[in-house]
Amino acid sequence: MEDILTESEIKLDGVRQKIFQVAQELSGEDMHQFHRAITTGLQEYVEAVSFQHFIKTRSLISMDEINKQLIFTTDDNGKENKTMRKLRFREMK
Repeated sequence: MEDILTESEIKLDGVRQKIFQVAQELSGEDMHQFHRAITTGLQEYVEAVSFQHFIKTRSLISMDEINKQLIFTTDDNGKENKTMRKLRFREMK
């Protein structure tokens, strides 16, 4: 079971990297213009994170906890750093 949870975390990190790339690409753009294009993917991400959290803890994850995972900054090397750039699920509704 632990192996599966570890693998799922690695895969979710990959999805977060893709979301970060989308956030970079859409920086400064009108989010409503791209709403239909990205909402489905974000909903699937929330579903996967919620399911993984439930399997690990037997409790539900809050939207605030999910949003904290989607806060990004870019350091000088261009690597992802979670603190500044925000792509919040609630803003997409």
